[in-house]
Amino acid sequence: MPMPPVTRRTFVAGTSAGLAAALAATGCAATGSPASGTARRSGRSGPTGPFDTMREMIAALDARGELLRIDRVDQDAYEGTALMYRLVEKHGLEGAPALLFDTVKIRGQWLQGPVVANYLGPWDAECLALGLEPDPAGGAATFRKARAHLIALATKNGGRYPQIPPELVPREQARCKDVILRGDEIDLTRFPFMQVNPGDGGRYLNTGSLFTADPTAGVNLGTYRCQLKGPRKVAISPGAGQTGWKMLEAARQRGEKTARISLVLGQDPIVYVVSGSRTANRQGDKPVDELAVAGGLRGRPVQVIKSETNDFLIPAQAEMVIEGEIPLDDREKEGPYGEGLGYQGDGELAWYMNVTVVTHRRNPWLHNSFTGVDRGPIKSPGVASAYLFSKKFVPEIVDFHYLSNANNIFFISIDKTAPGQGLAAGEKLGKFNPVAKVVIVLDKDVDLMDMSQIMAAISSRWQPNPAAKIFDNLPGLPLDPSQRDRNKTSKIVIDATRQLPGENGPASFPKTNREILVELAPEALAQVDAKWGDLIVKWD
Repeated sequence: MPMPPVTRRTFVAGTSAGLAAALAATGCAATGSPASGTARRSGRSGPTGPFDTMREMIAALDARGELLRIDRVDQDAYEGTALMYRLVEKHGLEGAPALLFDTVKIRGQWLQGPVVANYLGPWDAECLALGLEPDPAGGAATFRKARAHLIALATKNGGRYPQIPPELVPREQARCKDVILRGDEIDLTRFPFMQVNPGDGGRYLNTGSLFTADPTAGVNLGTYRCQLKGPRKVAISPGAGQTGWKMLEAARQRGEKTARISLVLGQDPIVYVVSGSRTANRQGDKPVDELAVAGGLRGRPVQVIKSETNDFLIPAQAEMVIEGEIPLDDREKEGPYGEGLGYQGDGELAWYMNVTVVTHRRNPWLHNSFTGVDRGPIKSPGVASAYLFSKKFVPEIVDFHYLSNANNIFFISIDKTAPGQGLAAGEKLGKFNPVAKVVIVLDKDVDLMDMSQIMAAISSRWQPNPAAKIFDNLPGLPLDPSQRDRNKTSKIVIDATRQLPGENGPASFPKTNREILVELAPEALAQVDAKWGDLIVKWD
């Protein structure tokens, strides 16, 4: 079955003095707040998920020294954006901390937050969001632990993530209904929604889950570009080919004049991940309960409550819900917007929502994405799903990975047994998955999360001729600025496995020095681990 078209989605409270009290109100104990701008990365233990609220996840990161709090950020001067760049440049995408801004200057006014960002960026988030303790070795080991957990979870369920249906809770238990605003009471501009880049078309709500519906495909939730256009107006830009776009366009084609929608902000981490990816693996127009998938990943149901003006059951513990109607026959300019590959995306004509009701928690927390700068959602659910899906048509795959900052470059390792197998495996994956622009195939002894091993294999095992193949005019990622045609790309497969004699390789391929060490001194590595393992793990 062909992959769906590539779109953006394929690609992913209190006051400054009262943060501790706000955390305490959620049932999360806050650690002592450091001075403004002071990082406290200590590797301490703390609570693990699954979390019912975004605030609980923030508290867990704070307890582990993975949260950087800043009292005041002047976003008119793009301080928040510049800070995120500097943190990523210094610590890497997975090493940069989560951020919390207590107050943010926007359009000349200091607006009360907090605003959180990059809270799913640190390596620890991969495990914490799933209810797992991060691996003591940290980093890639924590990611592998999360991925292994998810692969096992799906394997036990026939290759798909299990589903636990959402749980309808009484209204008094739904924190998203603490405050209800209607009509002229609504002014979205007073909340600290940010303009991330100077070139953006304006302020954006860029981490929400948009609920749309279709008579055949059921309910969809997706994370799309949503530009703040006024106190009661939000542009909605799913992008052609997105499920949300298909549903709205189908409604227009049926002659419907308006579509009622709900936009959920500050949802729990797993709902956000499912909303911003194809983790739920919708097949064509078949319905899929994405909240049930989120429940399956969490291991317990997502609590839901009915929207005020439509029939959508939305996460009850979200920070904010914006409800309204889209006039389907009208569109307005939206954008431009800095996209995930780090380049400015074009402005376009988009639908917009006339907001009729806003409900939110008291002192709501907002979540901003520094799109193209921070890492975005955790990626273990997507990587695990892609691995299992790819193995169906490339059974020799041993591992699958991609880089967070270059997710159209795929790495796969295979158990190679015959000439031509590497190129064939890469060609299948490249043609089947439209996100892939470069597919690098490696032997099973190469760690796909160790770029030094990957580059060593390319430098010593690969010959450009004949172990490479280029394909033209294949479906591509619309956000790739190198493509002349927005939807078409050329692709390359690089077979960096050991080349066999039958594919123009040497008569015999020498062993690596490490292989010889293991063969001739089989106790050496275990002996070192026993004597100095703690020092090796803790060295930084």
